[in-house]
Amino acid sequence: MFFLKLRPLLTTLFLIIFSYLTLQGQPDTLVIRPGFSQLPANNYFTYFNTDQSIAADSAWKTLQTKSTYAKKLNKINFGSINGFYWLATTLKNQLGKDQHLILEIRQPHLYRMVLYKVEKDSIHTVSETGIHYNFYQRPTASRFFDFPMVLKEGETTTVLIMVHHLNSLSLPIYLMTESTFHQRNYNQNIIWGYWFGFLSFCALFALIAAILLRNSIFIWYFFYISTASLYGFTEQGYAFQFFFPGQADVAATVIIQLAVYGFIFLIKLSQGLLDTKKYLPTIHRILNAMFYFVLSLIVAAYIVPQLMFRLSPIVLPIANLVVLIGLVLLAYSGIKALFTNRIIALFYLTAYGTLVAASIFGILNYGFGFFQYDGPSLTLMAYFFEAMLLSVALVILFRQVQGERTRLAKQLTDQQKQMYQHYINGIEKERSRIAGELHDDVGSRLSHLKRLLQSHSEESLKTAEQVEQLIKDVRQLSHDLSPPLAHIAGLQPLLENLIADTRHSSKIDIRLQAHDFNEGLTSTQIQQIYRVVQEAFNNIVKHAEASRIDIQIFGHTSEVDIIIEDNGKGFDSKSKPDGFGLNQMRIRTESIGGRIEINSHPGGGCHILIQIPYGATSNH
Repeated sequence: MFFLKLRPLLTTLFLIIFSYLTLQGQPDTLVIRPGFSQLPANNYFTYFNTDQSIAADSAWKTLQTKSTYAKKLNKINFGSINGFYWLATTLKNQLGKDQHLILEIRQPHLYRMVLYKVEKDSIHTVSETGIHYNFYQRPTASRFFDFPMVLKEGETTTVLIMVHHLNSLSLPIYLMTESTFHQRNYNQNIIWGYWFGFLSFCALFALIAAILLRNSIFIWYFFYISTASLYGFTEQGYAFQFFFPGQADVAATVIIQLAVYGFIFLIKLSQGLLDTKKYLPTIHRILNAMFYFVLSLIVAAYIVPQLMFRLSPIVLPIANLVVLIGLVLLAYSGIKALFTNRIIALFYLTAYGTLVAASIFGILNYGFGFFQYDGPSLTLMAYFFEAMLLSVALVILFRQVQGERTRLAKQLTDQQKQMYQHYINGIEKERSRIAGELHDDVGSRLSHLKRLLQSHSEESLKTAEQVEQLIKDVRQLSHDLSPPLAHIAGLQPLLENLIADTRHSSKIDIRLQAHDFNEGLTSTQIQQIYRVVQEAFNNIVKHAEASRIDIQIFGHTSEVDIIIEDNGKGFDSKSKPDGFGLNQMRIRTESIGGRIEINSHPGGGCHILIQIPYGATSNH
């Protein structure tokens, strides 16, 4: 009696449990209500997976009845898999009008997918897609895998999807209206177009800098950023359409190859940016050894692919270990660089750390399914920020290098000026010594010889006249060799004396004009200007065959300009190298902080411009 009283209750409980177990395998219903534009649809799907391919009707029966196999699709990233996944859901339109929808799997690297429509008595194929289909061959032209469908007013339909994949599986599923799909697709293409364009611009900037500056660090930056942009282009699925259409199987190997290329280029870029050769020579040599080891593996993979495939169980673990050690050494090098070039090191470590963190998160998320992140690729975002940071670091490094070059050039110029000053001082001392010897010794002895000759025959008198001329020449030579008394006379009186002597000895018409000249030069400057003008006159007298020389002095606020012009036969100043005299003129001018320009052409005389700043002297 007691059992009979409990029978209705037990029957009800049995029906509830049976219905619950049966419905566990049933797909949920996704209801399209007013205001709908898009939503993540994973939680509305039921799925199971198998190692072998099965028929669609068998898969549907499994989802309906064998609840121990069927599961709620409550995750996006599954980690590494190799098999077939069957997914099902039911869609119901409650909008009061026909609805054009797109069911999208936002993953560009799935091997093969088939969409089935489940009806009462049959299951039929709607469309098929996968990485082997170019964009224009897919149900919707997109880098993702999209299935368009039309739900009529009040219609309820069940869809079944087969996914076959051979690698890390990520299944972010979205349902959206057709208009939302087109708008999102357009925005995504614009965003990644900007991303690719920015990295391409950085690569082009590096290439131009490498050509103009001839610095290898810009070459390695060009290769690294180019590799990063190609990696992103492939990772986002665009390469299927533009780089190797019809060869989608290449994509997986291309991504791995680009990652390896990026590693070896990063080694060389880091060595140049952190100057490991100077500050960390041991690590520099280790990184070089890693670079050539990985490079040899890449070359061997192209030359003897079959052998490398057979050796892959041995080679790949070694290569992975080398890459891991290399990444650790690069991080250590960046930390050590904080003590030698803090600014560059901070930019480098920030860029490097951002990329490493994003890469580790991506591996754990997509490769192992530790997370269920379904947003923009953090690795590609890290590449974007890394490109910006490294570009700034390279600009800073370039300015540092240019500053060091400027400092060294100034130091070299100062040393040259000091050397010129020592050289000129030596010349002046030697001139003074020779002038003194000519005047005190040779001149005196010649005068004594003249007196002896004058007391004898007529022939002796003629000889005495020649000796007299010789005495005048020696005195003139002594006068020319002796330094001018610049601190007493000033520049203009000295030049007037020089002009008078030159006019007397050469019969050349020489004219001097001074404009606003206030004699603000130092004695050293006056002395060297005098020597430069003297050398110019000597050259004109000896070589120019001129009949007139014009010399003009223009005084300015901060400098004095001296112009010397003649009407001689001239010479080709552009092709003819400077002789000893012209070189002496340049050296003397530069030793007092000035500059000299010498312009001439055959038949056109010669034009000399000398510019001397007031008060400038040698650093010595």
